[in-house]
Amino acid sequence: MKGRREVIEFYEFFVMDGGNLTAEELIPVNISSYESTEAPVPYSMPCWAPDDYLITERFWICVVAGITVSIISIIFNTFIFFVFVTNKQHRRSPNLYLLLLSLFDVFIAFAYIAVMSVRILVNFTSSVFLKSIWVRYMIPMLTVSHIGITSSTFLICFASIERYCITVNNFLVPYLQKHRPILAFIAIMCGVVSKGTIVKEVDIQLNPDCYGELNYWKVVPSSLLYEFPLFNQYWRFYFRNIFTILAPFFILLLVNCLLLFQLREHVLKSKGADHDKQNVKEKKARIRATTKSVVIIVCTYLMSNLLSVIITIWEYIDSASIFSEDWIAFYVLSVDVISLLTIVASSARLPIYAYFQPLLRKEMGQCLGDWCCCISEDNKKLALLDELTIPKTQLISTPDGESPSISSKIEFV
Repeated sequence: MKGRREVIEFYEFFVMDGGNLTAEELIPVNISSYESTEAPVPYSMPCWAPDDYLITERFWICVVAGITVSIISIIFNTFIFFVFVTNKQHRRSPNLYLLLLSLFDVFIAFAYIAVMSVRILVNFTSSVFLKSIWVRYMIPMLTVSHIGITSSTFLICFASIERYCITVNNFLVPYLQKHRPILAFIAIMCGVVSKGTIVKEVDIQLNPDCYGELNYWKVVPSSLLYEFPLFNQYWRFYFRNIFTILAPFFILLLVNCLLLFQLREHVLKSKGADHDKQNVKEKKARIRATTKSVVIIVCTYLMSNLLSVIITIWEYIDSASIFSEDWIAFYVLSVDVISLLTIVASSARLPIYAYFQPLLRKEMGQCLGDWCCCISEDNKKLALLDELTIPKTQLISTPDGESPSISSKIEFV
């Protein structure tokens, strides 16, 4: 099946990068497994033929649902980024991780549209012009998206670990707070180091016989994978799968279970501590609210990556069966769903923050109020030029007469 070969080959690089097999296994040389270092046997497709394997299902997943969710994620996370970056207290609190996370989420959503959605559109419409544009940016955009996904994963790991230490009042809290920027930098470098080499692992092959037609360009593994079999075996297959998929998943699963247990303990203690002062109760309530939001963020990550972990373990245990005729359709659609779930999880973060953190919800409202007031002020300036008796500061006000400010002193624990 020509479509099946193309889609597996591409997906191995986009989502399941470092997996055990590629399309060439079906030919039957395995260029991505550590078991083979030979170049693949070439196979031919008609120059005009698109990759139409399950194209209708993939169009609804990657184009209709994917673009819709990605746009929502871009809007939500851009708003979160500006709320966090304009308040110095956020940059000095554990929200620094969430600030950087929102920035990476914007890049990931944009890359999803540019790489995954556009590729499906190319095959759905058989557009040579669209594919000629896509192949120009695909490799660097693919690399950036992988770096962003891995960096986001480790930012969530560090944020959840610090939140757990704060919740149990661990002795590591001062160290984690003091070195938070360094830890955030380490999280980003984990993505850069583990996924930055993707730019050298993928190549665009040109077929002169198909010049001017759809299959003039073809995404193929680079010669690096053939020339350095140990790199393919230990780096792409073992290290990358364990370091970027399995280890973060089970670390976050453990930390989340511990956080849930501590939350339950705090709730039970708070019921029997009615004698606490009001400010102490408020501080504990803020800690619980922030901890709950981190727990839910981790839960969304775990749920969105559960299928990826299952597929990865399946490739370790029985890589041949997953590419058999019985399971190939499941594999293809699963990888589409995995990439979409990553965007769904990132778009859900704004509602989670707003629901579980009342102070942050108030600040978001103030930020929206400031932006709306600035827009309305620009529209009213011409009409108010002659009304000099009205102080300029009164042009931006809330119904109760208090001027909103996103830089108001709201403390986040």
